[in-house]
Amino acid sequence: MLKSIIIALASTSLALAATVTYNWDITWVTAAPDGFSRQVIGINGQWPCPPIEATVGDTVVVNLTNQLGTESTGLHFHGLTQFGTNIMDGPTMVTQCPIPPGSTFTYKFQVFR
Repeated sequence: MLKSIIIALASTSLALAATVTYNWDITWVTAAPDGFSRQVIGINGQWPCPPIEATVGDTVVVNLTNQLGTESTGLHFHGLTQFGTNIMDGPTMVTQCPIPPGSTFTYKFQVFR
């Protein structure tokens, strides 16, 4: 009986997991993060950059398009454990090649904590 309850609970948590998808254009935007207006890197024309909202067990998909002109880029997800998907965690030239200007990359990973 206990075994079937544990299996049922495990199945329920998997059924509740979702895929959370973001489509992000990385561009230059004008902002004043320290009180002085200048060009900074933004997402979808925004600075500060939007947060990722997901629940433990969810799969996060970020479709990133680099529109920085002549600059390459990449994303690093601070505070998210990457079990088996370290290539999805940047930083560039450490675990991921940089995303060239005009190119796209899809990050996909499961949220563990």
